[in-house]
Amino acid sequence: MDLNSPIPEQWSRYVTQTNLALEVIPDQLYDTQTYVDNATVQLTYFNTTPANESVGNMVQPSTLPQPESFLIQAPRVNFHSLVETDDAGAAGPLASQMNDIALLINTGRFLLTIGNKRYGPWRLWMLPAGSGLKVNMASAGAEAANLVHGYGATRGALWGLFPHLMISPLQQFRVDLLWPAAVNLTANMLIEVMFDGQRARSQQ
Repeated sequence: MDLNSPIPEQWSRYVTQTNLALEVIPDQLYDTQTYVDNATVQLTYFNTTPANESVGNMVQPSTLPQPESFLIQAPRVNFHSLVETDDAGAAGPLASQMNDIALLINTGRFLLTIGNKRYGPWRLWMLPAGSGLKVNMASAGAEAANLVHGYGATRGALWGLFPHLMISPLQQFRVDLLWPAAVNLTANMLIEVMFDGQRARSQQ
């Protein structure tokens, strides 16, 4: 396939891009969306161009530019949470980001669509972030309602997708996170989806 077509034939000696030579590099595709407390039942990823690279790295919605392709080797899901202080005196489960994450992964599903083919759905608890801050903290004091400090994340060995799946240049793809009903959280939560894998791109 000629990446530069159509151009005048006499200009062919001056082209600055080619797909005749490709390099393969380790890379990630990632996108971040907001789960709205007690409202969201579906989040769609990779279908928009992000405002900046802190939230996503798609350069165009839903597709990779020509001649890039991507080999998906491991999907990750990361819940953006911070260390927090909660009131342990309340009855029932501790209202916290830790409990929010547990509620989201217990019923959430991960559905990948490439072209017109669906892969999954997979349960969210199968797809840990794999790395990140790890904290185990607890405290008690003289107050009537003791305060507990905590942090919630999903960690563990990455789930390797095998056989791997390839996204071709200009091929439509997306990920949907699905819940059977809206989940009642303590607050809205940012959820990031990432594909670990390899990117093929032209050598220039």
